[in-house]
Amino acid sequence: MKYRVVVCGTGTEVGKTHVACALLGHLVSVGEGALGLKPVESGVDGESETDASLLARRGGTRDIGACFAFNDPVSPHLAARREGRAVELSAIRLWISEHDAGWQVVETAGGLLSPLSPKLTNLDLTRALEPTALVLCAPDRLGVLHDVTVTLMALRSLGLESRTVVALSAPAIADDSTGSNAVELTGLGIADRPVVFPRATFESRGTQDAAAALAARLTDLMSPTL
Repeated sequence: MKYRVVVCGTGTEVGKTHVACALLGHLVSVGEGALGLKPVESGVDGESETDASLLARRGGTRDIGACFAFNDPVSPHLAARREGRAVELSAIRLWISEHDAGWQVVETAGGLLSPLSPKLTNLDLTRALEPTALVLCAPDRLGVLHDVTVTLMALRSLGLESRTVVALSAPAIADDSTGSNAVELTGLGIADRPVVFPRATFESRGTQDAAAALAARLTDLMSPTL
């Protein structure tokens, strides 16, 4: 059985790379074949470690870079325009198909509705990738109830909401809602039992437990119903 999990977010800097890497590390630790991919990435300066290289390292594979990598650390559609290029779905789908694994963990760039070109968003990319399941990352802070609701509404429009697990990441600066949002998301009927990731290293017990819980939720979600 092969799985393709798309990791998307309610915005940028919401913990997508950390969650994706933690998931990959867990899958490798239990003997699963896993590959981390980032089709589109901006802010690639040739010196700092990229999200794509970090995903590859956590999956225990060679760094294959991104399908579309741009230098400027801005929205991909703007970075592409500045370089006279354009992000193309057909190229990404071909690139994804060339990198096979039991688990493909595909991280998008920015929020779900962030533009990749004037007529293309991460939502369009997610649909084109035909994911087995999705992980929606959001920060565990004030405003997340709204942001998760709106993003899940967008996924619902494509029939993908039922295949989505919400992952909350602890913010750099906690507020009075931090730690309570998972319960509120469930109690309000917005999202079923979000997985909460602490602000900790990949090696910490908290991160490992969260990654294991996320993998279990995804496996249950993707298992065929008898």
